[in-house]
Amino acid sequence: MIRSKSKRKAGLILTLPSFIMVFAFLIYPIIYLLRMSFYDFSPLRSLENIFVGFENYKWLLHSDIVSHSLLVTLEFTIISVAIEVVLGLLVATLMAKLLLDGRTLFDRIFCSIINGSFILPFATPAISAAVSWKMLLQPFFGPVDALLNNQIAWFSEYPLFSIIIADAWKMIPMVMFLFLAGILSIDQAQFEAAKIDGATAFQEFIYLTLPSIKPVLGVTTAFRAVDAFTKVFDIVYMTTGGGPGNDTQVFPLLIWKTAFDHLRFGQASTLAVAGIFISLLLSGILLLIRRKA
Repeated sequence: MIRSKSKRKAGLILTLPSFIMVFAFLIYPIIYLLRMSFYDFSPLRSLENIFVGFENYKWLLHSDIVSHSLLVTLEFTIISVAIEVVLGLLVATLMAKLLLDGRTLFDRIFCSIINGSFILPFATPAISAAVSWKMLLQPFFGPVDALLNNQIAWFSEYPLFSIIIADAWKMIPMVMFLFLAGILSIDQAQFEAAKIDGATAFQEFIYLTLPSIKPVLGVTTAFRAVDAFTKVFDIVYMTTGGGPGNDTQVFPLLIWKTAFDHLRFGQASTLAVAGIFISLLLSGILLLIRRKA
């Protein structure tokens, strides 16, 4: 009895620093954020916190800027994740074919080089990737327009499409390697049996590969959707800044602008609370998909 009490006491002492860190950097900021969402605080007008109740939430529900930002973010998420899943699955299938069918030393070296090169976009910092794509799509000296023999201001004429391509380029490797791991975990005897039965490569993909990696496919797609919707900021901020106009003003960028451009911290806190609620909702959907997969 005495030993169990001393173990419990020692356990509490050892975990106390973790509890303090979690409270200081997670729980307290969320509580403060919730509190601020019921106040109107704008240093440009007054240094006083004015309690406004649910007025910020009424503004959130009726604001055209907020609804437009959510629609832009949703459009970005759907198209970007669709491109990543389709191309990631295609490349993963081809890579698995190379890895499984390669027998010579040259084949193994070639696969290693390809694997290493594919991970580079994902390993590139988001800011560096954004600046690189801004230079690649520059209308006067960018190599993309030089190849097309045209001068297209991509981030002005096709802003959402441009940031989708930049984001997909960075995230496709992660999706591809998850799919590749799923494909390589399939029992290879099934592929050999399919070949003996005369199945084509397309039939193997449709009737064997896809059903076998369905759980990985569902979870990866859901995870990327949550990540794309809630965390798209740096690429947009460094390329279009939300413009032209509000064409690419995604929800995380709207929170930042409301707080630090317009100094409306009460409304920004309300938007942040809404962002947390959306993250929890999407995470719940992700867990549901994971449970059913």
